[in-house]
Amino acid sequence: MFQKRTHIAPELRGVHWLNSGPLSIHNLRGNVIVLFFWDHTDIRSLHMLEYIRELYDRYNDAGLVVVGVHSPAFDFAGKVESLERVVRERGLLFPVVMDNDRTIFENYRNSETPALIIIDQEGSIRSQYHGRGKQQQIERDVQVILHDSGWVDALPLPMDAVRPEDIPGVLLTKETPKIFFGYLKGSLGNKEGFNPESVYSYEDPGFYVPGRFYLNGIWRSDRHKITLEQPASDGGYIIIKYEGMEVYALIGQEDHTPRRLEVTQDDVCLTADNKGEDVSIDYDRRSYIEVDSPRLLHLVKNDTSGEYILKITSRTPGFEMYSLTCIPSVVPDLLNKN
Repeated sequence: MFQKRTHIAPELRGVHWLNSGPLSIHNLRGNVIVLFFWDHTDIRSLHMLEYIRELYDRYNDAGLVVVGVHSPAFDFAGKVESLERVVRERGLLFPVVMDNDRTIFENYRNSETPALIIIDQEGSIRSQYHGRGKQQQIERDVQVILHDSGWVDALPLPMDAVRPEDIPGVLLTKETPKIFFGYLKGSLGNKEGFNPESVYSYEDPGFYVPGRFYLNGIWRSDRHKITLEQPASDGGYIIIKYEGMEVYALIGQEDHTPRRLEVTQDDVCLTADNKGEDVSIDYDRRSYIEVDSPRLLHLVKNDTSGEYILKITSRTPGFEMYSLTCIPSVVPDLLNKN
């Protein structure tokens, strides 16, 4: 939403720039600027990135400057080569600044990624958005501020939603909030609780609350992740009871040695009908993922939202869990037509 022109945009002080040399808000005066705060390990950021890329393509010639501010939640995501690969694979042509210590993120008073800031030609913040959706409102704001800056030619109609959940007025099913596994933000359900920076033995309690995760085996708890140190006789595993339609998880291996993890839902192997893009099925119809260096994996894609129990099992130590995101589905019969 629009703000009064009283808040001058802070400068951009990042550790490294991609697709351009260092830019400054001061030197960009006279242009309309979109700052897009994102993290390539966050699926919602990647979804929003599709719109930002199109926004750049549509309005770059009209004087819009798009700057991606990459503010990673985890240290490994701040490697230059990792971000360069993502920028290349996703065809991003606009400048991207690496904000590894999240200084720019905090200076702009963001609370989550993705986030978007629109700065007018005078260097003042005019709009600020957090989270998903609102793409059409963002584009309308860009058009209004471009006209304010002196652009007189016709502009296109706002782009259509890429995904059903981004259609204006749509209602979504209930979803489990993003789950973090480190002790700083994690919601561990085992009665033993976290033992920060140490190793502890956990036993599956057999009952689960949505939005919490449960451990079985010997695990190490760190600030931003948990690591399986030793499996129990029936494997080391994590159980999450969640509400939603799809599941993405950030999983890795500290030693980057490939490992196979079994993935089940409601104690049943996933199938071609409900597995995510990164899940494979072997000759015995067991569903699994191959994990090495930390990366975002698409685990589940159900036909509809519901309440499910996800289980990820390893027979060998070393695998790490960072975060898990659930995606809801649309309630088509309750779509707001106004």
